[in-house]
Amino acid sequence: MRKRAVGGIIVGVLVILICLVFIFTKNNNTQVKQQNNKSEVGIKINKRKRNLGSITKTSNGQDEKYSTDQWMLMGYMAYAYDNYVQSRHISNNSEMVTDVKEDLDNGDLKANRESANSYTLTNKFGSVGVTVQTDTVKVTGDGETITAKSELEHKFGAYADKIKSMTQDIKTSNSDNSKTTTHNNNKDTDFNDEELITAAFLNDYNTAVPEKGVSTPQQRLILLSKVLANSQGPVKKLDTDDYVNGFYTDDGYTSIATNLSTSHSVGFRLPDHGDQIIERYAAAGTFKKRTVSKSKIIQTWKPYKNEVDKILVQIKVNKQNIPKVNKEIANMAN
Repeated sequence: MRKRAVGGIIVGVLVILICLVFIFTKNNNTQVKQQNNKSEVGIKINKRKRNLGSITKTSNGQDEKYSTDQWMLMGYMAYAYDNYVQSRHISNNSEMVTDVKEDLDNGDLKANRESANSYTLTNKFGSVGVTVQTDTVKVTGDGETITAKSELEHKFGAYADKIKSMTQDIKTSNSDNSKTTTHNNNKDTDFNDEELITAAFLNDYNTAVPEKGVSTPQQRLILLSKVLANSQGPVKKLDTDDYVNGFYTDDGYTSIATNLSTSHSVGFRLPDHGDQIIERYAAAGTFKKRTVSKSKIIQTWKPYKNEVDKILVQIKVNKQNIPKVNKEIANMAN
């Protein structure tokens, strides 16, 4: 009897152990299956494109903080971060910003604006394209890298002032310059037509309604740069009567508009021969003309050619941005 009882107990224990193993195995298989399903979803997402940061809708307030140039530089730095870690041994975002600034300053990295929101960045290893979109910044060249603006602000927002100073190194695209014809064959200067027109515009800028203390080239540059900078600010604060943009061609004149509607403008006709630039401007509802010396404009503004080029670019960008600005103004009115 005792042996039978012991045998029964052993059998019972074995049955219980077998049941426990079965339950444990079933639960474990369920967990593994769930984990595998999650992994497969992640792989499918990652294979579609390389996204850095979740893409959330950018608020108007966020876009007002940074110019398109700043978004571009932040997008490029997010894209190039790993390369700088390997080649420069940087360890944080602050060092990344510092190194990219040094590269832009010494010419190791060149940034060219191709349009209002697209750029080409080039170093000794090659080039990439950067496009600033509504909620993201896209880098293309060796694949496609898309970074959410919200992620860029998180990474580089603390260095916004330094990044803003870096935008001064952004140039116009060489392809744009190559399309510009030239009338001034003077070998002593490399001013093309648009640069000459920008310089002539600057030469008389603000003379219609003079601002106190604005009379020298430096002061005119500061004033127009300030006006153009305001164009990059919030649309709700934009002075539509002080929105400098161009270039427009009509009846042999190339004009720069001084308001958003482009109803006010100053036009310039460059000479095929001789020294006189004809300037056409509106006064009392009619057009009037005056002449200005090409050689004098060149002599006055040649020392400020880099500043003239930066203003020329912004004048073009403002023209490209007019549809977007008008759309935002219409939305605000509704």
